[in-house]
Amino acid sequence: MNFIKYFSCIIVLLIGCTREKEDPACLSINFWYGNHQSFGDPGLAQRWINILGNVSADHGIQSLYYKLNGMDSAFLSWGQDRHRLAGVGDFNIEIHFDQLREGENFILVTAVDPAGHYLSREMILDYKIGNFWPLSYQIDWAKVSHIQEAVQVVDGHWQLTPEGIRTKDPWYDRIVAIGDSTWKNYEIHTSVIFHGYTPPIEGPPNYGVSHAALAMRWPGHDTDEHQPHVKWYPLGATCEFQLKNDPDSCRWRILGDRHLRTEDTYQHFAISLGEKYNLKAQVDNIETQMTRYRVKIWAGGVPEPDGWQLTAVEGAEDMSSGSALLIAHNSDVTFGNVSIRPIE
Repeated sequence: MNFIKYFSCIIVLLIGCTREKEDPACLSINFWYGNHQSFGDPGLAQRWINILGNVSADHGIQSLYYKLNGMDSAFLSWGQDRHRLAGVGDFNIEIHFDQLREGENFILVTAVDPAGHYLSREMILDYKIGNFWPLSYQIDWAKVSHIQEAVQVVDGHWQLTPEGIRTKDPWYDRIVAIGDSTWKNYEIHTSVIFHGYTPPIEGPPNYGVSHAALAMRWPGHDTDEHQPHVKWYPLGATCEFQLKNDPDSCRWRILGDRHLRTEDTYQHFAISLGEKYNLKAQVDNIETQMTRYRVKIWAGGVPEPDGWQLTAVEGAEDMSSGSALLIAHNSDVTFGNVSIRPIE
């Protein structure tokens, strides 16, 4: 955690910040997915609710914090953090669902600049309890008015387009979640258009890889010392279609925790920017306490290949259930319609 940001926020909380006045002329707070958001219908895809947005100020930000339903103030980080916060001023309010009450919840975000000017903005979070995301699930983006009607956004600023949802600001792990913590054996099928990507380089925010991925058995980020949390494991696995410097050399990797790392070093797949491709991945239990992940990609408009291009098997300690993710890691992509079905 950035010490200066943390210390300045503590001062605000303890002495109330010697504010001169609320000044919307020099500060702004923007909630990317609206001032009234709904969660829990058709279900919750992870343990967290994420409220994403951006804060800006003419003279910089001294502190940023929020209150949930009038409770104590909580510190917020603002970007860039080399992980989940991409742009200058980006924030991600991460709230465990246990902290929410059924119905309307009120979140008040306050930004303070070095001169003591402040701005507060409130949003309404409508939470429904007790719904379970149906495992047979389809998304036709042409019938969706707002992204979070169909998915739960975890990270990133996504936009609806005629072809699907597209990352507005490519960065580290732009994620949307679909499904339920009870999902076990299932198959996910979608399409992807690659518009561009950052060639893989060592260090943040690439960490040596750029990809579009399908992940399965996702519970939500694990707790750590960061805000928002950056620990992405434990989970089932991510099936990453890795984008190489040479677009003729792209290939699959299946990455999990507990030492699961299977990479296809023999079979390469060539892509062309602007073209549509199909992605399909499966997770299922094949033996007692053994989990299998399989994945394939093929060009749009051609028959689906019979076989799987990469398979990985995880042992007894693998995550037993969880939702599915669409992930764009340092890539500008559009994910198309989604179909998810159970595997008996």
